[in-house]
Amino acid sequence: MSDLYKQAFLRGFSDNPNQKEDFSLFESMGEFFERNVSDAKNFFARFQTVRDRVAYYKSKVMADLANHLIDFESRLNAQGGKVIYAEDAAHALAEIEKLVPPTDNLFLSQSELLHEIGLKAFLKGRRQTFFLSDLQSLPYPLLPEPSDKILSELIQAYTIEDYKPSKEDVMFLYKKHLINRLYSNSTVITSADFLISDMGAAVISDQGGLNTLYTSFCRKHIVVAGIDRLIPSLSEADYFTSMRAACSMGRNHAWNEMIVSGPRSGEEIDGPEEFYVILIDNGRTELLNQVHQRSVFNCIHCQACQVLCPVFKFTNRLDGLSVKGPLNCVKDPICKGFEDNAYLAFACTLCGKCSEVCPAKIDLQELILYNRKEAVERDMCFSIERKQMKLLKKMLLKQKSLDSGFNRFSIKMKFKKMYGTQKEFPDFGKKGFRLQWQENIRNNNKQ
Repeated sequence: MSDLYKQAFLRGFSDNPNQKEDFSLFESMGEFFERNVSDAKNFFARFQTVRDRVAYYKSKVMADLANHLIDFESRLNAQGGKVIYAEDAAHALAEIEKLVPPTDNLFLSQSELLHEIGLKAFLKGRRQTFFLSDLQSLPYPLLPEPSDKILSELIQAYTIEDYKPSKEDVMFLYKKHLINRLYSNSTVITSADFLISDMGAAVISDQGGLNTLYTSFCRKHIVVAGIDRLIPSLSEADYFTSMRAACSMGRNHAWNEMIVSGPRSGEEIDGPEEFYVILIDNGRTELLNQVHQRSVFNCIHCQACQVLCPVFKFTNRLDGLSVKGPLNCVKDPICKGFEDNAYLAFACTLCGKCSEVCPAKIDLQELILYNRKEAVERDMCFSIERKQMKLLKKMLLKQKSLDSGFNRFSIKMKFKKMYGTQKEFPDFGKKGFRLQWQENIRNNNKQ
């Protein structure tokens, strides 16, 4: 495993606490999601039953994924849409390049999946102009207002500095500018929260209302989704969307979800003329082959584990959507290779917070342990840790070495530093168990 990845991860611990603005935002997001997860139990008469059903229906689809993909494609084709399968991110970007001419007005939604395939960087390299349907720099619904940096850039772009506009004025001008471009050769690329198998439809979240506007009046709509986003039918969609809204938004129903099932028909007055769904594998098939780790696909993408994880609260940065969490500790080593991502298996402290708050009942800490075991078997753990464990094993196997005052002092100093300052580290006894046992035997023999 390359030490560069370890250094980049550890650097987050030393750099990020100094960024007080970022840290306070992540603290606020943690409080926001903590309250949502706690209140979610009050939105359902039988909360545990809903959790069980969410986990059951998702695992059922993953167990028969091939047939559900066939059903989804056949139903979408019947409605005038088209499904494109992409093996990896490069394949997905190549298909998008074919579908989107350089002259099109392109609109993107903010999503982790589009960041996964590197769409924004690809479009910038292609020198194609695109507009974001959501100006938030965070993947969370906590900050409804765009940052001051984005506002200042918009003010400069529209050359309205002399008017001293308010935030509302800038947003109104921005939306008006986008709507004018929407009516001429426009293409919208969004990601799907879920794909409904028996309908051939995509469930898309729309927090700000712009996605609904764009998908209604655009000429071409491209939906990007992972093969793990499938759910069986519309009747089960309510479980997933309601649980997701409760845990991530703090609402008892998903009022901001829309269902798109293809291009507009002859009698409809709005909707895209062309509709495409790009299904991305990108290592997901490899993860499905894992007996234990495949249960991570039960995820409904509420992001509660990601925000409440005590480790990634310190290491994440507010640089777009490059945010990692416990799910990445399970998925990335398998999907992207242990060579560059094995360090994530050792990033977890196994505190169990992610498993506790997960609405889909994913035992993330156990899945991370399976990855950690595989990383050790592949000899991909940190070299310094291997040396330390070998030395410790050598000391513990020899009683004389363990009884040595110097060795006991060294062990105490090493583990006391790792133990932290919140608790008092227990001291070694003056005499080990072996010496005390021998003394007891000698005393009994004398008596």
